[in-house]
Amino acid sequence: MVAWVFTLLTPEYPKGRKIIVIANDITFKIGSFGPPEDDYFFKATELARTRGLPRIYLSANSGARLGIAEELLHLFKAAWNDDSNPLKGIKYLYLTPETLSTLAKKGSSCITEEIEDDGERRHKITGIIGLQDGLGVESLRGSGLIAGATHRAYDEGIFTLTLVTARSVGIGAYLVRLGQRSIQVEGNPMILTGAQALNKMLGREVYTSNLQLGGTQIMARNGTSHLVAESDLDGALKVLQWLAYIPESRGKAIPISPSQDSWDRPVTYSPPKGPYDPRWLLQGKEDEGLTGLFDKGSFFETLGEWAKTIVCGRARLGGMPLGVIAVETRTTERIVPADPANASGYEQKVMEAGQVWTPNSAYKTGQAIYDINREGLPLMILANIRGFSGGQQDMVRFLSHS
Repeated sequence: MVAWVFTLLTPEYPKGRKIIVIANDITFKIGSFGPPEDDYFFKATELARTRGLPRIYLSANSGARLGIAEELLHLFKAAWNDDSNPLKGIKYLYLTPETLSTLAKKGSSCITEEIEDDGERRHKITGIIGLQDGLGVESLRGSGLIAGATHRAYDEGIFTLTLVTARSVGIGAYLVRLGQRSIQVEGNPMILTGAQALNKMLGREVYTSNLQLGGTQIMARNGTSHLVAESDLDGALKVLQWLAYIPESRGKAIPISPSQDSWDRPVTYSPPKGPYDPRWLLQGKEDEGLTGLFDKGSFFETLGEWAKTIVCGRARLGGMPLGVIAVETRTTERIVPADPANASGYEQKVMEAGQVWTPNSAYKTGQAIYDINREGLPLMILANIRGFSGGQQDMVRFLSHS
C-alpha cells in the first residue's frame, strides 16, 4: 500500500490544493490486503478525514490476504476415513509427538489436542495460528476496519473517489462501492467472487472471464461505476475533471472559475413540445450555435449508463459549480444481459417511458442528491416529471428498495 499527499496546481486553485491518494501496489503479494496494509489504508483515510481533504483511491488488488502456515506443510499427517480410499476424505489432521517437538523448537504455530487412535499417540490439530501474521481472520478484521473508515469518510462529507485501474476483488470491490463515486477503466473487473470459484460451485464451465461478472458492461449499467475510462490516463483526467467542481476541503467555499458566460446571458435553446435530449437544455447545441442553461462545455455527466430516465452530473453557472438533476423526455432502453449460469436465459431489452421515475432512476436520483450534498454544492433539479411508474413489476421493486 502506498499513499501520497499531492499538491495540485489547477485553474480553480492556481496557488495549489491538496488531495490524499491511496494505491495498492499490485507487484507486492498481488496487491492483497493484510494487517499492515489495512492499518496503513486506515491511517491515510483518517488523515483525509482529519484534514477534510479529498481522498482518491487507486484500486488494483486481490482482496484480503489468506495464506498458509508453510512451516506445517511437511510435518502434519492425515487420518483418513478409509485408509484404502483417500477419496472418502479425512477425519482430522495430526502431528506425531516427534514432529510436535520439532515444531515447538521453531515456535508453536498450532493448537493441538492429544488423543490416542489406531494404537498411536497423536496430537490432533484443532487450530492453526501460523508464525507469520496476516494469514487468516486477522486480515478479514482489517477489511472491516477499512470498510468502516471509508463509509465514515463519505458520510462526513469527505470527497471519496475511486479509480479502478486493475482487478478489484473482495474487500477491494467493497471499498469502491463504499466510497460511492467510482471511475472504472475498461478491462478491469470488480468482483466479489471470481469466475473460477463460481464454476467450481456450479460444477461446470459457465463463466470464461471475470469481466462477465464485474466488467464495465455490468458495473456501469448497475450504477456502481459512475464513469468509464478507456485507459489509466483517461481515468486520471476524469479524476481531475471531477475535482474541478469540488471545494479544496470539507466546509470550504466552492471554487469559482473564470467564465466567458455571464449569469445573465440569454438561453437560446428552447425545448420543443415533444421529446428531446435534456442535455441540449443543459449545455446547448453547439452545432446550431444555441446556448443552454449552464456555461459552455461545463456539464459533466455521471452515471450516464444507468437508469437513463434521469440525467445527473455537475455544471457551472457563471463559473460557480453546482449539481444538476434533469429528466429524460424520450423513451429509453434498458438492457438486461443474459446470465450464462441460466441455460434458458436470454438478453432482454426493456423500454422505459420518459419523464417517469422507475425504481432504478428513483434510486439514481437519491444517489445523486446524496453525493452532491456531501460535496457541498448547490443543487438544481429540473422537475418536469410525471411521477413514478405504476406497473406491477416496478411497484414490487419500489417496495423492495424502500
